[in-house]
Amino acid sequence: MLAIKLKLIGKKGQHSFRMIVQEKRTKLQGEAVDDLGWFNPHSNQMKLNQEKLKYWIGNGAQPTENAQKIIAKAGDDSEVRSFESRKSPKRRKKDKKDITPPAVPVGAEMPQSAETAEKISEQVPEVTEEKSSEAVNDVPKEKEKVE
Repeated sequence: MLAIKLKLIGKKGQHSFRMIVQEKRTKLQGEAVDDLGWFNPHSNQMKLNQEKLKYWIGNGAQPTENAQKIIAKAGDDSEVRSFESRKSPKRRKKDKKDITPPAVPVGAEMPQSAETAEKISEQVPEVTEEKSSEAVNDVPKEKEKVE
């Protein structure tokens, strides 16, 4: 089954595409059956040979999704054609601000308000020597082996 695909050409940062007719399952950089035109996404220009395009679609070639979008934008002209690009820029994610506290020199105490210190002391239970020794004694001893 034949497919109408976009083949990536050009160097890094300056990509453009060739619209080609190729067997659906072959590698994109493999041999193409026919070349239908080109598309430059940076300048939003394209040129498609409409006669060849109609011939291959009539013979059963199926365009891919992206090729179908470009064919729709090209219209019925076989001349170099430009189309309007995106009017508003893409939205970018906002950078998260660093919430890390300022650096404190070694040996210095962190400044805390009296309310914060009270909340922390209420949340942390105090450990006394009696409680710590009871915790050690609570560890189960191994069962003696009965012979």
